Amino acid sequence: MKLAYVRWKDAVAEEAGDSAAHLTEAKLVELQEVGFLLDENDEAVEIGMEINEDPAVRPGRWRLHIPRVSIQEMRVVDLEKAFPQKRKRAASGPPRAERPR
Repeated sequence: MKLAYVRWKDAVAEEAGDSAAHLTEAKLVELQEVGFLLDENDEAVEIGMEINEDPAVRPGRWRLHIPRVSIQEMRVVDLEKAFPQKRKRAASGPPRAERPR
């Protein structure tokens, strides 16, 4: 499993009724997303907030399709490297004496 961090630009939603109060301005916003890398191809990257190893199970929460042309930066890391499992250290030497309470 892979995790993805994506910094990308997207359109801004603006209410048409508010345009009379101020001049409209063509602009984009920069967004940052983090999620499981579900799929990618030449046109887009798909990330989601949950994943299941069984291909028959399709989790129902959000999935985001980000066009590659909008991506400013993308980093991908293996889940195991992002959150390594701590190993128990083997006991070496005599056991420690308990502290009095």
